[in-house]
Amino acid sequence: MAKPILGILGGMGPAATAEFLLEFTRQTPAEKDQDHFPSISLSDPAVPDRTEAILNGTGEAVLARLREDCDKLISWGAAAIACPCNTAHYFLRQFAGELSVPLVDIVSATVDQAASRAPTAWLACTRGTLATGLYQKDAQERGLELLVPQEMYFDEFSSIIALVKAGSLDDAGVRWRVVHEELTRQYDAPILTACTELPLAHAASGLPDASEVSSLKALAFASYCWLKTENPR
Repeated sequence: MAKPILGILGGMGPAATAEFLLEFTRQTPAEKDQDHFPSISLSDPAVPDRTEAILNGTGEAVLARLREDCDKLISWGAAAIACPCNTAHYFLRQFAGELSVPLVDIVSATVDQAASRAPTAWLACTRGTLATGLYQKDAQERGLELLVPQEMYFDEFSSIIALVKAGSLDDAGVRWRVVHEELTRQYDAPILTACTELPLAHAASGLPDASEVSSLKALAFASYCWLKTENPR
């Protein structure tokens, strides 16, 4: 029996998508090529800015583009779709129930990972993701206390995300380390990196993996688990 194919809707941003592919490979127990699951990727960096669309109430173009991209992946044979962009899930959730294949939800996957590790976690994300309340709602349902940093930290998150998108990982790592240390001094809890550029900054900072709940790693693990359930051999 052919293995199910994971459809990856990426490009938001490209570096995060590439890192997701690497994480998905790492989290698949394999001794040879044939042990891995097949995947097809659609990198669409032309999707309009998700945070701007949410904050400005202009999400129609984003919604239409994401739906078109999901339909393409399904027509190409995807058995499930994973999108390594947290903010995009505000739009994806609006039509996920209409798709003929499941969406592996990054928000649910990340909150599940966080709740399994600690009763409390910091939330680091875009202003768009914060405004949607996606993480706050899922965390409340799972009994996870989510700490929301002061407004000034969201300015810094935005700057760090921009540095990663521009390829300046060293600078992003330095600035992330400062933010991370400030937040964990206020309350010692792991930081939920709920924008997929932030795990790259965390990796560049030299901080230990245990101090972060990576949305990229959570999505990769959830994707593997879904595929494994569909193909238990």
